[in-house]
Formats: sequence, structure tokens, C-alpha cells
Amino acid sequence: MKNLFLVSLYTFIFSFSLSMLLGNPVYSQTTSSDKIEYLHPANKEQVFEETVDEFYKALRDLKYPVHQELYQRYKQKPKQQQRHLDTVLFKEMPDASLNIRKKLLFNEVEGLNYITFDGNILRPYPGIDINYHQTVSPDRQVYFFYSFKDTEKEFRGRYAIYDVETKEMVAGGGTYMPKLQLTRNTYDKEG
Repeated sequence: MKNLFLVSLYTFIFSFSLSMLLGNPVYSQTTSSDKIEYLHPANKEQVFEETVDEFYKALRDLKYPVHQELYQRYKQKPKQQQRHLDTVLFKEMPDASLNIRKKLLFNEVEGLNYITFDGNILRPYPGIDINYHQTVSPDRQVYFFYSFKDTEKEFRGRYAIYDVETKEMVAGGGTYMPKLQLTRNTYDKEG
């Protein structure tokens, strides 16, 4: 009985595989487009007079309507649903090991990762992959803010990327990573 079942199962698998192999091929045709349409298109050639420091001050002062609206929505949420305001409206860490403020193209952001070791593996932070953010053109001007504290015991960091033209946050976040405390064993050699 078992042998009959196994033979029929193998026959079914073989016939199914053969039908898939010999079946009618499906061809797909796509139209290639030289232009990708981004939600935030390239603005590499445009001139924006505002410096990164001026924008940071305006962000902290809620100068732009988009940031005022964000702040109002933040305050209306219950405390349990509120993220840290210093991440939502970026604020540098007061005791940071390093603070970075740059105005650059979105495709240049990947080169600003910081590598930290948590005791097991090396980790890049913020680890931004511009291919993940497919709504933003690589040739879009952005403000990049990055603040972190790296000690022997922990790594804390936060970053934000704001669009230069619209003043909207394109990406951002924060992290906390405790580090493993490695102990080194020393061996006494007799001899």
C-alpha cells in the first residue's frame, strides 16, 4: 500500500514538473522609460539660499507651516503614542560624540554612515539605503542631520533628512544599542 502511494506521488510530481517545463512560456513586455517619476524629483541645479544652520534654527523655532502642523499633531496624540519629539523635529543630542549638519544630494547620504561595534558585529548607522527611498530622486538636495554618542557601554544616535525645497522630513529615526562587555582572559605562562 505504501509503495503504491509513493509511486503515484512520484508520478504526480514528475508529470507536474514536466508540464511546467514544457508548458507554454509567458513573455512579458515592458516599455522602458528613461525617466523615473519621483515624488520628489531632482533639483540638483536649483539654488536655495538657506544654509543648513539657518534651516536647523528655523526647524527648532517651528518657522515653517509643515513643522507647525507636525508639532500640533504630535501634541494631540496620547502620551503612549508619542514618539520622542527630538526625533520627530530633529534636535542634536547635547552630550553627543559628534553632530553633523550637511546640505547635500540624497545620493551622498549613504557615504556618511558611522560604523560601530556592539561586541558581536560591526554595524553601520544610520545605514540609509537610498534605493529603499524610491520616492526621492538621488539628485535631490537634502539637509542631513546626524547626532550620536558612542561609548564603551552603549551607542545612541538619531538622524533626520529633510527636503531642502519642501522642508518635509524624508527619513529619520533614532537608535539605542547596548554593547557587550568583552572580558579578556590573561593566561600566565610558567616557564
